[in-house]
Amino acid sequence: MFGINQISWGQFTGFVLFILLLWYMSVFLLAFVWLKGKRKTLFEDDQFIPVEAEGFNPISVSSKDLPSELIPVRLSEDIALPASLYEETGLDDGYSIDTFSKPNHPDLPKILGKVQVQL
Repeated sequence: MFGINQISWGQFTGFVLFILLLWYMSVFLLAFVWLKGKRKTLFEDDQFIPVEAEGFNPISVSSKDLPSELIPVRLSEDIALPASLYEETGLDDGYSIDTFSKPNHPDLPKILGKVQVQL
């Protein structure tokens, strides 16, 4: 039936591998074409016209070219800068691991009394 008795397993496996290879090659080719068509040109590369570099030309600037309001020599009034003070409160040692690992620790009931649990 269908010539199955006439082919070997090696030919059948080769045919299946060839079909799978052909399928994946077509998928990769279509993905490549789709991504290439979707790619936009960069702003820097769009209508690139090479510009020749020009040398620097010195220009002269004088203080009379600028108005005096732009560069104040001295502020007319003092500006208050707020400062936040940091108070040293010492190290916060917290609780040692022995407080929670030992079931008969004397501080454990005081700590667990401060914990609020909502059931």
